[in-house]
Amino acid sequence: MGFSVTWCAVPESSAEEFLNRVGLVLSGETEELPESLISAARLATGWRVIWYGEYTCPFLQPKDLARLSSSHDVLLCLVEEHVMASSSELWSGGTRKWWLSHEGEDGPKGLSVDGDPPTSFVGIRDEMEKLQQDEGGEEADVDYIFEIPLRVAQSIVGFKHDEDNASVIGDGFAVLTKRNP
Repeated sequence: MGFSVTWCAVPESSAEEFLNRVGLVLSGETEELPESLISAARLATGWRVIWYGEYTCPFLQPKDLARLSSSHDVLLCLVEEHVMASSSELWSGGTRKWWLSHEGEDGPKGLSVDGDPPTSFVGIRDEMEKLQQDEGGEEADVDYIFEIPLRVAQSIVGFKHDEDNASVIGDGFAVLTKRNP
């Protein structure tokens, strides 16, 4: 089947402000894994992850991220496993600081990089490129390049969409809904 999701993370100290600014409220429900359209979880790493169960989120577009990141960092990830597309980007002070993107429609090649990625980027990129070569390069049946943006994001906030996330604390994911205008 495969994931098709958007998730972002904000520092826990700014999470309530962030949710308020995007018009999200708690529904009172929780779930162990994010199955609802919108949910959030506190992480032991000091971040809050907000999950949106589709590849693009209407309230996390670039103009929104510029506004939302004016007073704190916002890390955004997009994952579309059906075409092996992934990206991660960090917004801070109203601007995008870095962006990593892989579009895998043509196989396991190509990584776009903009800005100044975190120090973890080089080691993760080198590791995934080596694994890709060891599996047969562009002819392999696996796409390790897809993992690079996601693992860089994970190195910062401690969350990855398809792994057991031991850093999730409390009752798992709190289901969120859009606040009525």
